Amino acid sequence: MIDIRIGYLPLTDAASLIAAVDFGFAEKEGLRIDLQRDVSWANLRDKLVVGHIEAAHMLAPLAIATTLGIGQVRTALRAIFVLSANGNAITLSCALADEVSSVRPGALGSFSETALALGDVVARRRASGARPLTFAAVFPFSSHTYLLRRFLALGGIDPAGDVEIVVVPPPYMIDCVEKGLIDGFCVGSPWNSLAVDQGKGVIVALGNELMPDAVEKVLAVSAGSSLMTGPAGPKLMRALDAAARFVADPRQRTRLAEALARPERFGMSAEVIARTLSGELVLDSAGRVRSAPRFIRFAGEGLNRPDPATGSLVYGEMVAAGQVKASAEGARTASQVFTRDVYDRSFA
Repeated sequence: MIDIRIGYLPLTDAASLIAAVDFGFAEKEGLRIDLQRDVSWANLRDKLVVGHIEAAHMLAPLAIATTLGIGQVRTALRAIFVLSANGNAITLSCALADEVSSVRPGALGSFSETALALGDVVARRRASGARPLTFAAVFPFSSHTYLLRRFLALGGIDPAGDVEIVVVPPPYMIDCVEKGLIDGFCVGSPWNSLAVDQGKGVIVALGNELMPDAVEKVLAVSAGSSLMTGPAGPKLMRALDAAARFVADPRQRTRLAEALARPERFGMSAEVIARTLSGELVLDSAGRVRSAPRFIRFAGEGLNRPDPATGSLVYGEMVAAGQVKASAEGARTASQVFTRDVYDRSFA
């Protein structure tokens, strides 16, 4: 057996990693995977960079930012397997959702109408001298940041001047809303659904509505990792491929949700997790439901095979957000993060 340490955060898009271990796909390939749960993307990145883990469940933009050395130690990473697309949502505190509804009755029925109503709220606050609204994303270099920016822009809101965007790890989002530290957030499932179940938030926009089929999480390794060249890499690819197809199978949702719900994995209701897997999302305490079959994707349509074009697209989002200046070299480096070498060697 080959031992591999992999870090992850308790998010639905880690399902293929967890299924590979808990349903025997890794063992079948001769792998013994030590899955290490963490609380923040910064922790996972640092553990990967210094070698405390061999691979990490990672935000696609973070893999690029780390490789470019933006705001952190520069270390070349490679995304060798795409774990998911989509899966995020924007949630407002109940108080802010009520304010949005009072400004434009019925606005919560559409993400674009919600954004416009939120623009009215922001304008009123500015005129009255009230504090700016504060929203949270899970990391500066994340699709969550870019989704928030797109959503706010729909309402004529300047993300850099009209509101504050702060960083909060996924497991702490709900607590921050409850304490009044933030007014809303963009996070991956199941944390939006858990906020609704606890009466702490209202889901107002789905990530796949704002950025359809955007690559979300990848399996990242150091460019010099033995997983890039040794026998363990292809074994891991085959295990994850089988696990991803299992996770994407609607017939396995109940078993999968129960596995993810266990205390050592997520430690929350299997029913909440099952909703995020199905895309049947309860939006608020009144029970409004939005059906989104492509809310989160794990396999199919060539999703799992890394595509250098994805790196270029993500780099474009980073440029648009003012996180990096556009350059041909930067775009080329970003595209190189998404390497097909290990994946293609595994299924030759």
